[in-house]
Amino acid sequence: MKCVKCGKPSTVHVQNLDTCGSCFQKIIEKRVRKEVRTAGLIEKNDKILVIDDGSASGKVSGYLLKKIIKGMPVQIEIKQKEFEPGMEIKGDYNKVVVPWNADLEDEYFLSCVMQNREAEFLGHYTTSSKTYVKLLLPVLSSEAEQLAKIRNFSYTEKKDKSPIREVMDKLEEEYPEAKFSLLKSSREFSR
Repeated sequence: MKCVKCGKPSTVHVQNLDTCGSCFQKIIEKRVRKEVRTAGLIEKNDKILVIDDGSASGKVSGYLLKKIIKGMPVQIEIKQKEFEPGMEIKGDYNKVVVPWNADLEDEYFLSCVMQNREAEFLGHYTTSSKTYVKLLLPVLSSEAEQLAKIRNFSYTEKKDKSPIREVMDKLEEEYPEAKFSLLKSSREFSR
């Protein structure tokens, strides 16, 4: 198979899309740039903490943030730390980039709907004086893992899948783009 963008031999097959590694990186970076731009997530003189939980999303978040804000006057610090939604991060940062992707957002949204509880941490959210940025919101976990492999990042895979994640994966197999449709619904729900 050939890359759908440049015609070189394809090395990546994600979401029914055959691309070479270089074009795949550009596609992911473009999606993340659009998310940052449309949501106004990063500004000059921000103090940003990137949480790296050892997952592919954590590694890729740090890499993409540095690539996207190249030349912008911001301070970035990367810390190895586990993260859960609603967790308060201490420190003199006004933005916290969390290792969160579209799959985790969909799972969180569905669990809130099924348990009939308020989804207060949907999308990018603010608590007290910090904005929590989900940089990889437009990226699936499989895409983050693929990008981590292309960039030769070492990461730990989470072996245990929740029942909700298993259902989402089955839906995605049968109906491509189902995860992105659910993500769009969660964004409409949170407005």
